[in-house]
Amino acid sequence: MRDPYAVYARHVLGLRPLDPIDADPGAADRGNFVHSAMENFLKACPDALPADALAILIEAGRRAFAPVLSRPGVWAFWWPRFERVAAWVIDTERARRATIRNIASEVRGEIAVNGFRLSARIDRIDRGPTGLAIVDYKTGLVPTNREMRLGFAPQLALEGLIAERGGFEGITGAVEALAFWRLAGGDPPGEETEAKDPRRLIAEAEAGLMALIAAFADARTPYLSQPSARHAPRYSDYTLLARVKEWSAAGGGEG
Repeated sequence: MRDPYAVYARHVLGLRPLDPIDADPGAADRGNFVHSAMENFLKACPDALPADALAILIEAGRRAFAPVLSRPGVWAFWWPRFERVAAWVIDTERARRATIRNIASEVRGEIAVNGFRLSARIDRIDRGPTGLAIVDYKTGLVPTNREMRLGFAPQLALEGLIAERGGFEGITGAVEALAFWRLAGGDPPGEETEAKDPRRLIAEAEAGLMALIAAFADARTPYLSQPSARHAPRYSDYTLLARVKEWSAAGGGEG
């Protein structure tokens, strides 16, 4: 939807960017550390939260950040942000677990869709009073409800589709809620964005996926780099390869 050319370069041509040599940890690394801390915390506290829940999450964070915690930038900027995130998470968890319990975290699932395999590694699945609640953690920007509705941010809806079709082993039920948790440590340190009308969102994501499969099965469909400038990705490993600056400066579309 945002960058078909990146799909072509990565999955058809098999091109992968090389990691910089001895680079400082970046935003993706911070996201991985936060995810790891949350996973270990949920394993330690799957049910009612103990009185020292915040200390348990902080310790899970220390273990996750351990490989880079000695770096001055991480200690000065990332770690204080994580401590603020941890306090927000515990407050949110205490209110949430009055009616919802966690049943899985960081689990992979898949289903077959028209000859393709749709797979996802899901951050968290909870069970609420009437169904499943899926949560995805973000340490950067969170998609808006409009982006989700238009199909430019289908992640949560497609995870919901996999869950409802039994793609996550041992987990069954209808999906009643889809939400992003932004865990950035700023002001506010955490924030929840819940998808509106998740049932409709899942149905529309399935229909949209089927339409895309049909469209790209046609050899005449081009893998454009930025079919919609308004919804172009904020960052792509393949922008340089697609020569976006050259054809953008020329004022024309892609050839």
